Amino acid sequence: MIKYRLVYFDARGHAELIRFIFAYVGQEYEDFRIKETEWPSFKNRTLFGKLPVLEISDDIQSIQLAQSLSIVRYLSSIFCIAGNSDLDKARADMITEQLSDILEIFYDIKSEKNLQLRAEKESYFYKETLPFYSSMLERLFEIQKTNFVAANTLTYADLAFVVFWDSFGEKKKHFFEVCVICKAYYDHVNNLPEITEWKKKRPISNI
Repeated sequence: MIKYRLVYFDARGHAELIRFIFAYVGQEYEDFRIKETEWPSFKNRTLFGKLPVLEISDDIQSIQLAQSLSIVRYLSSIFCIAGNSDLDKARADMITEQLSDILEIFYDIKSEKNLQLRAEKESYFYKETLPFYSSMLERLFEIQKTNFVAANTLTYADLAFVVFWDSFGEKKKHFFEVCVICKAYYDHVNNLPEITEWKKKRPISNI
């Protein structure tokens, strides 16, 4: 029997979408979380010196996958939520990559050590960057006219969409006042029983 072990810090960050996939499909796995103080001694045990990594093992061998979106695409293919057609798969990949790019900007801001500079960057992000991209997403979904963000069936892009907006906490409500299609897609997936249950039991984290 195949066993999965997801290794990441005690945070949501780049691992939360992977956890969402496991939750949605009902797949058991070990959610192994390491402390920041443990990272220096753990680093050399990873493929490329970064997290998350997914360890996949059976009775014969154990392998390690790195790069969060590569792990996401692998699991989505295995669990049949990558899209039914080549175009659906391309759309799911496109949207997830774009959401990831925006989050990288956000994570870089959060890691800024200079508090004044961080505040300035965060203000610009919420006033300029996020409004720009959220309006672009709204326009894209209006053109696509699909039941989910990338297709007429749920894909990992829909889970990525919820993870994306959750990263901004209560501030997302302001954007949902304008981006009504985004809000509808978010609510649709966020209210799925599997996602609701995961959010109830997951460890508390601000990141």
